Amino acid sequence: MISILKQFVVIFFIITLVACNIFPKSKTQISGSQASDVNVQLGLAYLENGDVQRAHQKLLLAEQQSPGSLQAKGAMGYFLESTGSLSSADAYYRRAITLNPKSGAAQNNYGTFLCRRGRYSEADQHFLLALQDPSYLNTAQVYENAGLCAMQIPDTEKAMRYFTQAITQDPKRAISWLELGRISYQAKDYQQAEQYLEHYMQLVKEPTANALWLGAVLARNLGNETAAGSYTLMLQTRFPNSEAYKALIHTPKLKTKHKSKQLYY
Repeated sequence: MISILKQFVVIFFIITLVACNIFPKSKTQISGSQASDVNVQLGLAYLENGDVQRAHQKLLLAEQQSPGSLQAKGAMGYFLESTGSLSSADAYYRRAITLNPKSGAAQNNYGTFLCRRGRYSEADQHFLLALQDPSYLNTAQVYENAGLCAMQIPDTEKAMRYFTQAITQDPKRAISWLELGRISYQAKDYQQAEQYLEHYMQLVKEPTANALWLGAVLARNLGNETAAGSYTLMLQTRFPNSEAYKALIHTPKLKTKHKSKQLYY
């Protein structure tokens, strides 16, 4: 139910998009690579705001200022993918890898792109290559991306291994906790699923529609009608037009707490 396109934190350079106060206040000349990084951030900020023309201009300038920049190549790949030029995007992601085949960031970016294109086996190979970079600090994100990709196959056993690795390395990976809850729910291990969901809820301020759906169906299966009602009300109030809410209202409710707790969905 959760779209992989919405869940992936796919590009290492989209961390904080700063559109102002980027340039140093001193008049000291900045290097080509520093200027390139600034224009990458500006380009991605423009893209985020829907200004495609300015985004393209800034990213082209970033490439000119630092032709060997992995960040500029990856950003241009993301821009081209976002604007529908998929073959060109593929080429840019691969150029970043050519510049540094051992780069965990470049391998992770290309892996997520391949997964979004449905090339799951190839994507997995690039995620594994990303994990081999000892200097790459964001390995928990790689494991989470790999897990989300495995869910698209679907290979829930592999996905569970990846998500478990993600939360082991970074217990604050909310998406991994939620996905582990979904997998446990599908396996009818409702109590374990509830524990995973509780971890997720502790980490987020605004739970997604799918998280509220999971909370509601788990509460029903565990016989907790009060919690089920609370989750349902939140889902109805916050996401009345969501697919999650539509699915929930068409799910038969349990008649009593004393009968089978299996949810028919």
